[in-house]
Amino acid sequence: MKYLTQQCKLILAIIQEFGHMTAEEVYREAVKAMPKIALGTVYRNLNEMAQDGRIRKIRVPDGPDRFDKTVSPHEHMICPKCGGVLDLEVKGLTECLKEAVGSDDFQYDLSVNACCAKCRAAQQ
Repeated sequence: MKYLTQQCKLILAIIQEFGHMTAEEVYREAVKAMPKIALGTVYRNLNEMAQDGRIRKIRVPDGPDRFDKTVSPHEHMICPKCGGVLDLEVKGLTECLKEAVGSDDFQYDLSVNACCAKCRAAQQ
């Protein structure tokens, strides 16, 4: 892994604290600690860290990508109302996929689109 710049360390610390953030949200937090940081620097570092496996990029349909501190395989629920991204645990999924693939050497991304509890409560 490559050397981490001060900007990269700050961005990583923000993701570790908050998780599931967009690049714009990371930028808004980063400028509080480092006023001269550029939005392009945030985007570049987030994408490099995702490629290096330090963080995980979550693709969100019809919305900006999110970045997650948890890189191990896990699922997400994306709320189409508020755009929130939550970790979701599907028990037995990894074992089921291992059996279907015939190996434990695979990666997967699973995002379920469903209203979060907060949005469901607001609808009632």
